[in-house]
Amino acid sequence: MTRSTLARYAFVLVGLSTLAGCATSRRVDGGGDVLSPEERRLQTVETRMAEMSRRLDGVNYAGLDQDNMKLRDDIRALRGEVERLRFDYDTQAKRGKDQYASTDARLQRLESANVAAAQAAQVAIAQGAAVAPVAAYPSTPAVSAPVAPAVSSAPVAAAPAVVGGPVVISNGGGGTPEEEGAYLATFELLKNGKYDDAIRGFRSMLDKWPNGRYSDNATYWMGEAFYVKRDYKSAQTSFQTVLDKFKTSPKAPDAMLKVGLSQVELKQVDQGKATLQKVIQTYPNANAANLAKQRLESLKSAN
Repeated sequence: MTRSTLARYAFVLVGLSTLAGCATSRRVDGGGDVLSPEERRLQTVETRMAEMSRRLDGVNYAGLDQDNMKLRDDIRALRGEVERLRFDYDTQAKRGKDQYASTDARLQRLESANVAAAQAAQVAIAQGAAVAPVAAYPSTPAVSAPVAPAVSSAPVAAAPAVVGGPVVISNGGGGTPEEEGAYLATFELLKNGKYDDAIRGFRSMLDKWPNGRYSDNATYWMGEAFYVKRDYKSAQTSFQTVLDKFKTSPKAPDAMLKVGLSQVELKQVDQGKATLQKVIQTYPNANAANLAKQRLESLKSAN
């Protein structure tokens, strides 16, 4: 391995950053799992990074000098950067879907209010009340004066029940602005390489919101911070917590992959191989399964 190799990896990282920027402009249509061109390119880059990592893992580190040992650390950092870029991409896509759901909820709320007002007007007319032609629109003050004495409580009470469903759906799982702000600020620490601060931030979040909207991601990224620091035991604990406590989390495939990689780093090679094989069996269509296959191949060739 030479310094020119490191330069090539740096070029890959720059390309990844550009790709993440492109991903934020992806149009969200609210349906289907078809990958965008940017998503396909990101997966291709991840696969290439895994191949470079596999080759690097096959090197006998006992004979390397200090510069090449630093190169190994840089490769590990690049792995983390790839995952952080993927997170940024997924976050932008989710925000687009949330905005779509929020807009849809507001439209349904307005439509339901107009329907309820129109029904109230029809009842008032049937009972002989004088209602202005514009009474069907809830924003018009003329509705309240003539309609209130003549309309029974039943039609009016029905309106909130129609609107309630979309409002609950659009809140994105109950996350508060305070929790979201804490999560984004802590994740920024992680992106900037302040791993100790990020670990403290994620722990503080989980103490305050143990079952919050971002608890699964906070647990996973705390594990990533431990992993980069080579505290593989703590990393394994965090990743396993994702699997035990947040079984349906989108981070579950990556968490299981990282449990296996942590076990390998802890010299628990047989257990690590079994975990990597479980990733392939449990999540065959996930990108984590492809990475698990490549790591198993590298372990096989190293023996």
